[in-house]
Amino acid sequence: MRLTLSERIPVADDATGFWLEPEEPLDYVAGQFGDFTLPDMPEPDGKGDTRAFSFACAPGGGRVLIATRIRGSAFKRALATAPAGTAIELMGPMGDFTLHRDAKRPAAFLVGGIGITPVRGIVEHAVQSGSGHRIFVFHSNRTAASTPFLEDFRAWGGDHASLDYVPTLTDEAPAAWDGELGPIDRAMLERHLDDLHAPVYYVVGPPAMVAAMKTLLDGIGIDELQVRSEDFAGY
Repeated sequence: MRLTLSERIPVADDATGFWLEPEEPLDYVAGQFGDFTLPDMPEPDGKGDTRAFSFACAPGGGRVLIATRIRGSAFKRALATAPAGTAIELMGPMGDFTLHRDAKRPAAFLVGGIGITPVRGIVEHAVQSGSGHRIFVFHSNRTAASTPFLEDFRAWGGDHASLDYVPTLTDEAPAAWDGELGPIDRAMLERHLDDLHAPVYYVVGPPAMVAAMKTLLDGIGIDELQVRSEDFAGY
């Protein structure tokens, strides 16, 4: 399917969101991803002209949002400077990193950095549809300025009692910060979850962070069937 770049938005000090207009309605489940291709990259990239991005918005809105940290790859430079109207090819949707159906079971998302993109789509859809799930989002970043979609999640958390958004910073402690500090650990989970064994856990972020969170949950005694994960390797 062909999409057209319509708008770029800042989502953190080193991350950008891209709104894309599909040529026909796009049907996907919140949390899924697709392979996006820039057909006319101005410079070569050893990894090719295609990258995977999660859909960062709820389905059904007409436009599609993706987001990424803007770093040194030729693909990201091309995406960051592409003018409005640029054509982008999509293969997808794909993936099963989606919210479980049983609304009686809470969902706890343990997220690192830009791994928040599929979670944003899941949470937006859950609050819009009134899914009934109790949702906890633990989101770890180095600084407040580098936390993608911080204000979106704060707004949803303020408007919906079913959502607890727990941002945490590992590299700074601002005087006015009202979130957590330090890496996600058992003590942090215990401060916000009444029963650590009740939720379905969703772990997403850089591979090292995903591995650390799986080790944490294993140490707590969480059954591996209660844990779903997705790595964001970066490129």
